[in-house]
Amino acid sequence: MSAGGALLELARRHGIEPGYHDIWGHWHPLAEGTARALLAAMGVDASDDGAVDEALARSEHSGWDTLLPPVVVAREGDAAQVVLCLPAARDGDALAWTLELEDGARRDGEARADALPVTDVRDLGHGAGLVRRRALALPADLPLGYHRLEVRTGGPCATATLIRAPRACQPPPGADHRGRPFGIALQLYGLRSARNWGIGDFGDLETAIEALAPLGVDMVGINPLHALFPAMPTQASPYSPSSRRYINPAYLHVESMDDFAECEAARAEVAAEGFQRALAALRDAELVDYERAVPLKLGVLRRLYEHFRDRHLATGSGRARAFEGFRAEGGEALRRHATFETIHAKLTRAGVAPWPDEYLDPRAPAVQAVARAHADDLAFAEYLQWQCVQQLGRAAAAAAARGMRVGLYRDLAVGSDSHGADAWCDPSLYARGVSIGAPPDDFCLQGQVWGLSPWLPGTLRARAYAPFAECLRANMCHAGALRIDHVLGLLRLFWVPSGGGAADGAYVRYPVDDLLAVTALESVRAGCAVVGEDLGTVPDGLREALAANGMLSYRVLYFEKHWHGDHSFRAPEHYPAQALVTVSTHDLATLAGFWTGHDLDLRERLGLFPSDDSARGQREGRRHDRGRLLDALAREGLRPAPPDTSPCELPAATLIPGVHRFLARTPAALLSVQMEDVLGEVEQTNVPGTVHEQPNWRRKLPLPVEAWAGHAPLARLAAALARERAGDRGAPLDADL
Repeated sequence: MSAGGALLELARRHGIEPGYHDIWGHWHPLAEGTARALLAAMGVDASDDGAVDEALARSEHSGWDTLLPPVVVAREGDAAQVVLCLPAARDGDALAWTLELEDGARRDGEARADALPVTDVRDLGHGAGLVRRRALALPADLPLGYHRLEVRTGGPCATATLIRAPRACQPPPGADHRGRPFGIALQLYGLRSARNWGIGDFGDLETAIEALAPLGVDMVGINPLHALFPAMPTQASPYSPSSRRYINPAYLHVESMDDFAECEAARAEVAAEGFQRALAALRDAELVDYERAVPLKLGVLRRLYEHFRDRHLATGSGRARAFEGFRAEGGEALRRHATFETIHAKLTRAGVAPWPDEYLDPRAPAVQAVARAHADDLAFAEYLQWQCVQQLGRAAAAAAARGMRVGLYRDLAVGSDSHGADAWCDPSLYARGVSIGAPPDDFCLQGQVWGLSPWLPGTLRARAYAPFAECLRANMCHAGALRIDHVLGLLRLFWVPSGGGAADGAYVRYPVDDLLAVTALESVRAGCAVVGEDLGTVPDGLREALAANGMLSYRVLYFEKHWHGDHSFRAPEHYPAQALVTVSTHDLATLAGFWTGHDLDLRERLGLFPSDDSARGQREGRRHDRGRLLDALAREGLRPAPPDTSPCELPAATLIPGVHRFLARTPAALLSVQMEDVLGEVEQTNVPGTVHEQPNWRRKLPLPVEAWAGHAPLARLAAALARERAGDRGAPLDADL
């Protein structure tokens, strides 16, 4: 049953949309059960009609009963003003304001209430009387940053955060004598090497940079580095992390750590014959064996921490002081994350799930007792984060030293696991009893439920978007570009009640203009360009808003077609310049998988098509797409075979140079090439809609990273892309094969 009347109005007031159009244009009205469940997740009782009426009455004058809003956002160059809510009885009051700027400077001013322009009026009734909203103008020359505004009237003093943001995000590097930048994207955990411990690590990342930079590659894209669950290593999806603010220590390169060089016992342990046999087996395995590799690495890392504790912390050495500075900068947030890691490991070892009530609140006495009793475990978790930041910084420095114009291109997941550190450390920020997901689309016809907790929009605003800014800051660290996964979430997120499917979901709106402004501020401060993954059901006007904010659109070849015409692929010149272009993504078929139809075979085998007709329709569409892609390549002189050659006669490998040269000709600011496509891999990284049915997030690349520097197909492709990005289209396609 669709929501209606008072329930629909209550939902609207809390940002729940009345329905949505899916990717095929069908309208799905908000269901009554969904409305009640999402309101409950926001802390609003809508369990029956009486509760709905009471909640409506409470929300009638929301925002009119406080002098200041919690946050005011103004763009650079725009007049800054704040709207005050003043009772009519105070029209004659004098007011004073103070701005404490982020750098400690102060600005002060005074005004009479009745001299300020009125923007709105409301009678609150019940003795509260008439309230006027009045606009207080603030200085126009405020610096960028987060400032504290205090307003004093005849009544109580009120404070708000004033955010001054730039007009747009940091732009990516422009074209120079080498042309426009291009990069290689990889799954860090999936890198093979002769020395890693079965999981690609920051040392492998440096080796990849050393191999790619001489080929003219300006950017190395990596999967989200987010912290996962060390005590549950098989929960390996980087897009379902425990925390988006911290890094997965499984990526540490153990042998390059200072404490490994100092710790004779650790070196002896690793050099032992049994340990080396275990490492060799992990390296030789076709898939990443998280269950064996993570505990093995953590055991040695623990020994290194204990060495650091005894040799440095105990003596107050320079390294100890650096670590203590890192801990102080991380503050309570880092300590809570370390506390979660400690309790999670303790309860997981004991087989306790779900967590007992006394552990659910990070401020609870039982939690504090664990933190005191296990202070060394907390310090170990903090030490791992310190080492991760250092090693990531070394990789970024290596990219810069080798002339990469962008360097590391990092990835920010749309949310974190409902049972992870982020949700535990800051419980008031997250909606409970719902998950982020997505409605059905062409590539996941049953929709998706991701098990990720969404931020509460009202709480996010009440806290002046600080959690969002901190999350961006952590992921822009040591990055020249950041991809924001599912950037549509800045405008709205698809919430699905727990226990329901995607068909039970609805969209909840977020303060998109403010979030875009914060993104621009953090981007400029970090010198980090931003790519917004704007795939799926994109609301009208969102791409225009992202572009105006200086964010790059994320354009995937498979979707760049004339959807309202003959479904032919767009010519390169029809791509936007303010974009990153790529053939595919981690959730889609590789180029070889797409060409052979392997992804469709797999989805049918896994039962991911809702009907036989749907499967047949997808196969027929793919048959047409192969022909359309060849036609598009032919128009550019990039078809890998004569026109009379049937698509089914063409090996997928012959398409790799032409398809990527096709994308290189677009005016897009950045081009990203998946390493899986360079190597002609058929299997995709992740199959949406599956968890245990597929080895998602476990596939290794077949070519060891040490061999990249001498890999002729990679070198030829990079040379071809460098020519195309510099505007040279003269080389024949045969030279790339």
